[in-house]
Amino acid sequence: MSDILEKTEAIVKKGKALGADEVLATTVFGRYRQTRFSNNQIDITTAWNDYVTDLTLSWNKRLVATQIRNFQNSAKIAEQLFKLAKVSKENPNYGGIASGKFTYSKPTADRKLQELENPSQYVFEAVEAAQKEAGSEVKAGGILFSKYEDVYLVSSEGPVGRDARSAVELSIRAFSQIDASGHGVECCSSLGNFKPSRAGEKAGKIARMAKNPKQAKEGKYDIIFDPLFFGSMLSTWAQMVSAYSIMIKLSVFVDKLGQKVAPEAVTLRDKPAEYSVNNRIFDDEGFPIQENLFIERGILKTYLHNTSTAKIFKTNTTGNAGLVQPQPWSIEMDAGHLSKDQLFDEMKNGLYLTNTWYTRFQNYATGDFSTIPRDGIFLIENGEIKQSWKDLRLSDNILKLMGNIAGISKERQQVHWWLEADPPSLSPYVLVKDIQMTRPK
Repeated sequence: MSDILEKTEAIVKKGKALGADEVLATTVFGRYRQTRFSNNQIDITTAWNDYVTDLTLSWNKRLVATQIRNFQNSAKIAEQLFKLAKVSKENPNYGGIASGKFTYSKPTADRKLQELENPSQYVFEAVEAAQKEAGSEVKAGGILFSKYEDVYLVSSEGPVGRDARSAVELSIRAFSQIDASGHGVECCSSLGNFKPSRAGEKAGKIARMAKNPKQAKEGKYDIIFDPLFFGSMLSTWAQMVSAYSIMIKLSVFVDKLGQKVAPEAVTLRDKPAEYSVNNRIFDDEGFPIQENLFIERGILKTYLHNTSTAKIFKTNTTGNAGLVQPQPWSIEMDAGHLSKDQLFDEMKNGLYLTNTWYTRFQNYATGDFSTIPRDGIFLIENGEIKQSWKDLRLSDNILKLMGNIAGISKERQQVHWWLEADPPSLSPYVLVKDIQMTRPK
């Protein structure tokens, strides 16, 4: 047993000695690197380590949590936390945490990301790819981020595990004009599969096509969603199948288990696979991660659960703790039968939307929402891009959007960026019919 695991276990034993019913401690030793760039040049590169233990304990259905850094004053902090539990309000919905001894799969983290050497080379590779597509005058900026985490979990209820998690991500926006931009992302769990030029090439290509945008026209359109845009939709849907979202009625999926919510072509799964930037082998309770098929051939099959919500719904945990709120880890949409080019060929008159931000719901329960297309917005006629547009808002309904999916590409892209597309997803290009577009007021 490593020294870190022993210290984590000592915190759990201290909590139990104080009289806590359950104690869970997770220590993460993380190594992080971030490079920010603008106008094709690197602004700053930072590297930092973080050494933190998340401590959670329960007492008589009171659940409290805190953080301990570098194991400093851990005994005193545990005592203070237990005192807090005694004066906290009972949570009648708390049903405990996972118990038992579990066997975990082997971590697949890439040790090359422990110390990312010369991150500037990846930034300039992306910038050069954008310039090749959009010309030397293009201005590009964004963030390169990498992480390597050693994770140690000890639970008073039996689970003990060690994980290693890694990721490298690049987000780049390229501007050919002040109102003509494109966005590309490259997300991987390993350095060997990381190709920053792909993100730069896509950002540059969209920025070039987006030049001289015309004022958009309101109306209903068939739309091809880029994976970057549709990935944010997948993230929203996945959060709505959390049992917590169902309980507090912030979801369109309340009382819809077993019902059709999308066409037969649509299958969605929560799968924190080794390729994902959110890869892991156990959840926050120490329960082994599993693949959860939550929409299968258009039918809503399950909600995502921790131990507590599973007891309320009289089912089993799905390995998605979040101790308070079950959470999706990484979403996959099954590939379709059409190529990207075939999807565009089928479009007689419609739009291609490449990115979005500021997704807001007017009513979570009914699914009425709006979101603002960002970067390239393109009018398509007879399969070809005819014009670049600007100033549009998508104003429609989530259930309607899901129900109107008419085509899914074979090609898929891993998508994650901090503003909208979180949790990460593996998203295709998706054709959706009859969507309402308005002008921002």
